Amino acid sequence: MVEGFYSLGVLRTKSGKERELLAAWQALCDGFAQLDHPPEGSVTLVQSTTEPSLHYSFAPWRTLEDFQAIWSNPRLLEGFRKMADCCSEATPGVFRVVGKAIYGPKEDEHGDRAVKR
Repeated sequence: MVEGFYSLGVLRTKSGKERELLAAWQALCDGFAQLDHPPEGSVTLVQSTTEPSLHYSFAPWRTLEDFQAIWSNPRLLEGFRKMADCCSEATPGVFRVVGKAIYGPKEDEHGDRAVKR
């Protein structure tokens, strides 16, 4: 059974604000440690190779409730505000995992074996 959720933020930086965005994002990630149930695994920020102002931030969450706990944490709310201040667009979202493909010799966190393709 596929389980879990991912938060996905779409971030389009204002010109000259890229370093500020990265610093605000890192501070936000540090704040996740305050949560009873922080993201499972890596929180990742990627930048478009064709549109340098476009970034996506994503993180895996065990449950929807774990993700929703961020909205009641003042430090995290301030972190999101600082990130948004660096952006012309900052759109948060949360998505349910509905499929997964595992490659390589390892098992995933649910014990599912990798499939050779």
